[in-house]
Amino acid sequence: MLYTIVAERYAKSLFELALETGKLEQVRKDMDLMIDVCQNNADFRHMLLNPVIRPDKKIAVLDAVFAGKIEELSRQFYHLLSQQRREKFLEGIAKEFVAKYKKHHNIHVIEIRSAVALSAELREKVIDIIESRTKGTVELTEIVDKNMIGGFIVSDEGRRYDASLTTTIKKLKKEFEENLYIREL
Repeated sequence: MLYTIVAERYAKSLFELALETGKLEQVRKDMDLMIDVCQNNADFRHMLLNPVIRPDKKIAVLDAVFAGKIEELSRQFYHLLSQQRREKFLEGIAKEFVAKYKKHHNIHVIEIRSAVALSAELREKVIDIIESRTKGTVELTEIVDKNMIGGFIVSDEGRRYDASLTTTIKKLKKEFEENLYIREL
């Protein structure tokens, strides 16, 4: 709970500052880079989480990792985080910032899970349908799930449409269990 509250507040502040200064695109790219580094480097993540390492040492490591790769605003931001001993929230703040960016630009992240990969034609058709309904841009993530028998599941920011064969079979089974043609005495 604290993690999400802190990430939300810092991301909101950084987002508003980047928007005001006209550096939103650059800062979003910086946040993508920070997310990538955090997710792909366990030692880096452990360094951020370690309370024994002093903030000035963490700042030196962050400066070495991101030197010449990020905007000055982003550099000042992680300096502020380290000075306030909030660097352990860096990945969460970066993810929340990207979510705010996507919301601001009306970009909808859609996940489609299916038994087989979608054809290019079907993929474009799904994107067109969702874009027409949401009046925004769609960022489609396709997951091939070999455990699925058939059909698909579409997830969008808290909503889910399940058209998988497994769910359809479960619904049919439930209907047959409630057989209306057997007379109860």
